[in-house]
Amino acid sequence: MASAVLTEEDLDGAVGLYLDLKPNELVDLEVAAMAAIEWARGLKAAAVALDHSYDYRVSLIAAEPGSSRWMAKVERSKANQLAKDVKQGWEKVPLILRLTIGLAVVIPVTLKPTWDYWMGEEGFTEQQKQELREMLNEASQAPQVQAHRQSMYRQFQRDPTITSVGGGVPTSPEWRPDRTVPADQFAEGDGLFEPRREEDEERIVPQELDVILVTPRLENAPRAWTFRQEGIPGTFNAIMKDKRFLAALDRSAVRETFRSNIPMRIRLSIKQQKVDGEWRVARQGRVVTEVISPRVD
Repeated sequence: MASAVLTEEDLDGAVGLYLDLKPNELVDLEVAAMAAIEWARGLKAAAVALDHSYDYRVSLIAAEPGSSRWMAKVERSKANQLAKDVKQGWEKVPLILRLTIGLAVVIPVTLKPTWDYWMGEEGFTEQQKQELREMLNEASQAPQVQAHRQSMYRQFQRDPTITSVGGGVPTSPEWRPDRTVPADQFAEGDGLFEPRREEDEERIVPQELDVILVTPRLENAPRAWTFRQEGIPGTFNAIMKDKRFLAALDRSAVRETFRSNIPMRIRLSIKQQKVDGEWRVARQGRVVTEVISPRVD
């Protein structure tokens, strides 16, 4: 079992996830376990999105009682190299990459005022900060990272004991991130919503997704198509309103063969309405405004 007693040496190569809890409360064990799995998978997905020439592993090195502070070591080895043992076969992930994946998995894209806000004061040069911003954008937008971030935040929402969540690179055994995502923004944290504005009763949220086509409607008309996302259970419907793509169907100009599991990248316009204080997708509220791929002639 991972120890709650850490040394400075233990933190070399580590990333952290921090949960603020209500006073004298402990997090639900099932929620903590399932969220930790999604966090670990998200770290690996973010690392792969930035550099897929390595294999990555995430090892839990410490968890406080109540699981309010988790520390994990991220290591990498060449993808085509079999490790004979841990010391020889695996190496630590560099600091900038660790900070990138530590933030990308925890900080929702829709909630960042700027990436500088979340980076803290780590002594980076302006060039390093720009590199971080670019890497954070790339990792955060990766579909697998988004999927694991969504699943992690959905677990957090199940336990009212959790009041905020933060992530990054631990700087001491008593580390707490400079900034955290409060519980009232966990719904945004699952990556599906823009920040809430209480005065709005209806809003339109744009979104770009990589999806798998489940059911097309092969006619030149605004009809509901069915899609699914890799790693996320269930399907969703969206009205196909990309006139250029629909016209291309008529003249057999879509560069795709008729088969199962056709990958697509689409731009959506999602209409949401506030019901009992929560934003929900309106009936027939998803519209495909543009098909980015497959390409059309």
